[in-house]
Amino acid sequence: MIAACALAFAAGCSGNKANSGTDATATATVQAQPAKNMNYKCPECGYGSMTAGDCPKDKISLVKVGNYYCPECYMSDSLPGKCKMCGVEIKKME
Repeated sequence: MIAACALAFAAGCSGNKANSGTDATATATVQAQPAKNMNYKCPECGYGSMTAGDCPKDKISLVKVGNYYCPECYMSDSLPGKCKMCGVEIKKME
């Protein structure tokens, strides 16, 4: 009985290690890829996310795909034209 419990415990531990390593690898791979069909992107490196926030690498606010942003100061805007802060032409996030 004790041997069976020890064997089940050992199998459970090795299964968790293999599973957690696979999950960590998969997560790292997803973050390293450029954004495809993501709602928000980093204007500097192209990191994509489904939610708003900051880029973990560049610490820049993510821009919603389809919105406009300033390539100089990364301020987000909803209309094309010139940046209100620095005067640079605003680009559309694609």
